[in-house]
Amino acid sequence: MDYGDWLYLAFAINPVGGLLVAIPWGVFDRDYPWPLLLASGPLLAYVQVVIVDVAFDGLNRLKFWRALLTKRSVRTDRLLQSGGAFWPVFLLTPFLGPWSIMALMRYAGVPQRRIATPILSSLAALTAVLIVACRMVPTWFGH
Repeated sequence: MDYGDWLYLAFAINPVGGLLVAIPWGVFDRDYPWPLLLASGPLLAYVQVVIVDVAFDGLNRLKFWRALLTKRSVRTDRLLQSGGAFWPVFLLTPFLGPWSIMALMRYAGVPQRRIATPILSSLAALTAVLIVACRMVPTWFGH
């Protein structure tokens, strides 16, 4: 593994940018095959969920973290009321990020095992869309 491979891992695990940076990096800079990206991208992004789930009790002691979780919007209220239902979690994961979905679900008392499938499915769908976009969009503007 060289430096570029480590960057791909770091980009995919990163909660800021995450797959939106990692997949184009993997396609354009590293020229990874799409099956590798489709298999690794969602799993690496899911690391954010595991970290928040494991560290939630410690994070919950921090004042800024509790303030972040108590901020409410229409989307987060719907998500909290869903109790981890598949479609709300699936649809909101790309917009709110897998780490924040896990934090909100832990806040609501929903265990990780209940939302693992919708989060991983959403991350896989996002990865697939990004791979197709990275492969198709340049051909539209090429010579």
